[in-house]
Amino acid sequence: MGKNKRNGMVASIILVVVALVWGTTFAVIKDTLGVVKPYSLMMFRFSFSAILLSLLYFGKVKNMKKVDLRRGGIIGIFMFLAFYFMIISIRFTTASKFSFIIASYVLIVPFLSWIINKKKLDRYTIGSAVIATVGLGFLTIEKGVNFNIWDLVAVCCSFFFATHMVAIEKYSGDSDPIALTILQFIVTAILFIVLTGVTEGYNLSILPDIKWTLGYLVIVSTVIPFAIQNIVQKYISSTRTALILTLQSAFGSVFAIYYLNEKMTKQVGIGCFLIFVAIMIQNLKGRE
Repeated sequence: MGKNKRNGMVASIILVVVALVWGTTFAVIKDTLGVVKPYSLMMFRFSFSAILLSLLYFGKVKNMKKVDLRRGGIIGIFMFLAFYFMIISIRFTTASKFSFIIASYVLIVPFLSWIINKKKLDRYTIGSAVIATVGLGFLTIEKGVNFNIWDLVAVCCSFFFATHMVAIEKYSGDSDPIALTILQFIVTAILFIVLTGVTEGYNLSILPDIKWTLGYLVIVSTVIPFAIQNIVQKYISSTRTALILTLQSAFGSVFAIYYLNEKMTKQVGIGCFLIFVAIMIQNLKGRE
């Protein structure tokens, strides 16, 4: 196995772990919104994430170049928009629909990458994206559930997560991935700080009540996974990244089965199998 293929395989395995972590995050955020206001939660999450990563890699902060600032700023704006639309829609739609809509970036990313990064589409890419989307539908769509305006807002979230992945693919090649991650967090934090001040007001007294949840969101669900994503996308495409990260829906379903005592249904099993097939198609084809 060549070095590039080996690096790509390792990167894919690491992203599976990231998907596992993100599969548990939705329930944490949903529960925490009963205690803290939505923009405030995002302000705390990304402010502390930016501070923590900046302290750990202070040398990289000092050595940032103008081109890094520009690239990190662009990626950060897409990150902010993704989480903005996520936090305003997450409270008004069901968990199943939200999971499906957000993960539908698996269909958006290949076409954005084709338009922006000139990554050629092939039958494997299109086929695996469609199969994964059908699998997500089996995993998450419930009978008798109707779509509403907040589902359309969640579509915006999915679109900006897709643009975030494509932007990372475009700019990560010759920029330091940790520096780009820090800049993304800083831009997102600043925008949520402004939004919180304008709409909710600052309430730092809530921090002791959410310290453990916030610690999980900052360290386990933000700093480590996004730093990993920015690093591994130097070795695999945004299309494959999006496909692997759809596993968060499957992991979220399994998490609910074992920790929330929900039943493993035939529908869930089919959905997990289809996502696995889609990922295998991407990883077994001869080229990106």
